[in-house]
Amino acid sequence: MTEMDIEGMSVSDLEHLRDAVNQRLLELRYSNRHTLPELLRMLEDLKVALNDQGKEWRSLERWQWMDGQIRFWLNPTDQIRYQSGWYTINELLLWSRNRGPVLVPEEESLEEEPWTDVGGVRIRWLPDGTMERL
Repeated sequence: MTEMDIEGMSVSDLEHLRDAVNQRLLELRYSNRHTLPELLRMLEDLKVALNDQGKEWRSLERWQWMDGQIRFWLNPTDQIRYQSGWYTINELLLWSRNRGPVLVPEEESLEEEPWTDVGGVRIRWLPDGTMERL
């Protein structure tokens, strides 16, 4: 086992270490096919790791059997960077590593920039000066 001097580490280094430890623990605990109760426990562990990373969501509770596996409904708060959808636990694990299908592809992310928030409503100004609600 490697000894580490965490006393000399910066906040950023400690947060990076915490995220790496959370991800590795999730990998070790949940590397095989699992029953629904195991997946739900894993989801709770994953939520803690995502929360530690500052990733927020409006919904990550619902699940259903789809395409031969359990999928979870994710409605992320930051929809400029992350996509809503039904995801497997492995896809959600990838999100914790800033990879996978939850991330909005770069080209789509660039298209979203014209949208602005006005009074809690996302709008995009059209060339003629009118606006379109999303």
